[in-house]
Amino acid sequence: MSKACNGADLTNCDRGAHLQRAAIQPFGFLLTVSADWRIVRASANLEQFLGVGCEQVLRQPLSGIIMSRTLHSIRNRLTVIRGPVMIERLSGIAFAEGGPIFDVALHCIEGGIVIEAEPSQREGQGGSTLSMAAMMARIDQAQTLEAFFRESARQARGITGFDRVMVYRFDDEGSGEIVAEAARSGIGSLLGLHFPATDIAAEERAFYARNLFRITADVDAAPVPVVPELDAHGRAIDLSLSLLRVAPSAHIDHLKDLGVGASFSVPIVVDGRLWGLFACHHYAARLLPVERRLTAELFAQMFASRLQTRECRLALEFETGARKVVERLLAAVADNIGLPDDPALLAEVLAGAVPADGIGVWIDGRTALSGLAPSQQQFSALIDTLNRKVSGHVFATDRVAELWPEAELNGDVAGLMGISTSQPPRDYIVFFRQEMLRTVHWAGGSPGPAEHDADSHALTFHKSFQAWSDLMRGRSLPFSAAQRHVAETIGVALQAISRLTG
Repeated sequence: MSKACNGADLTNCDRGAHLQRAAIQPFGFLLTVSADWRIVRASANLEQFLGVGCEQVLRQPLSGIIMSRTLHSIRNRLTVIRGPVMIERLSGIAFAEGGPIFDVALHCIEGGIVIEAEPSQREGQGGSTLSMAAMMARIDQAQTLEAFFRESARQARGITGFDRVMVYRFDDEGSGEIVAEAARSGIGSLLGLHFPATDIAAEERAFYARNLFRITADVDAAPVPVVPELDAHGRAIDLSLSLLRVAPSAHIDHLKDLGVGASFSVPIVVDGRLWGLFACHHYAARLLPVERRLTAELFAQMFASRLQTRECRLALEFETGARKVVERLLAAVADNIGLPDDPALLAEVLAGAVPADGIGVWIDGRTALSGLAPSQQQFSALIDTLNRKVSGHVFATDRVAELWPEAELNGDVAGLMGISTSQPPRDYIVFFRQEMLRTVHWAGGSPGPAEHDADSHALTFHKSFQAWSDLMRGRSLPFSAAQRHVAETIGVALQAISRLTG
């Protein structure tokens, strides 16, 4: 076999985008064929699986290495592909009469078709021990969102058999949080840890949103080059939909630092956005059978559907609660027409309308402050700043010190949401939130497994958590869109009351 087939320069493969890495994992092989069904690319390990070298098949018809009925099956399956991100599969097929049995995945790229194959792993007992309906019933029984996440992690671990399965949630800026986990005993807990957006870059998150899963069967396995690396036009192969693709070297190094031998990640896509991942770690090499990968994909999709339903229900409950606050406010005004001019009573009525650590009310220079709040002098300066710099009914920020360093609020106040109660703005209700780091708790204590390179594992997670902590200094939990909508409703109601009673 030539030098081209035996190796390739993989030292600069990432180039900031792993889809440019012309290499696959060694547990399968890859072929790319042109529109006229000639082989234009092949993985360097082709001979190991089909008994023919990659250079021998390049520019040859695919029919030369695949028997006719298998080629017919592939052609038929390709006819159902719709759109650029669809993958079709064939299970238990042979490329040659009497040859080994493979599971095959097919997808289209610009100017060609990618065929990936790996030896079939038929499990005697099939996939997971529970039916999908039973698994869904288990998670549907969860009363709270936390219990829903926790039970889902348990079910995902039952499907995959990995040592640790985490439900990993992204925030609006791409930072991540482990909101649930299921792990074998003796490896510690990572529940509640947060990680900066740089741990999974925006490019990687976009990749997850359009792909079914990412699998790394063995972090120590040498990548297998796909040759030629560049086509006649100087383009690298697009492996963004490849099931055998090699993860970026930085990600592999990260897994090694954690003592992880294999990983499997399935995206959780809610309403078209990447909500998070089922992230699975194993502390030895592990190749998940295709059956179980498909089950995990389906479970993630069903989980996402259930999650969307729960989030909609929670938003509706929150909106209903907001309407009750407004109704309570109107009733209180009916009983006491002077309420809108009484900061203390107004603060009492509105406490709890929006999740916050403190509240402040300013009405024509008179104030009421409760809970976590700035001093009277600081609050007065803040109202001046709001009147000078804010337009509209509602303003919210999770980093007030960064936005308005001149506000000089006390260090405990990191975020605020101000609601204008008069027109033009001069009177405000302000909800305050403390620094996010004060609300973070490690459910499992200090992370780090008792076995397999515990010190390295703990150090790596602490390093990521510290990086996130450094980014979060002086920032609060952000106010959600639903919470801002509630604030708008309160502001409009108070302005209407002000006009009626004025």
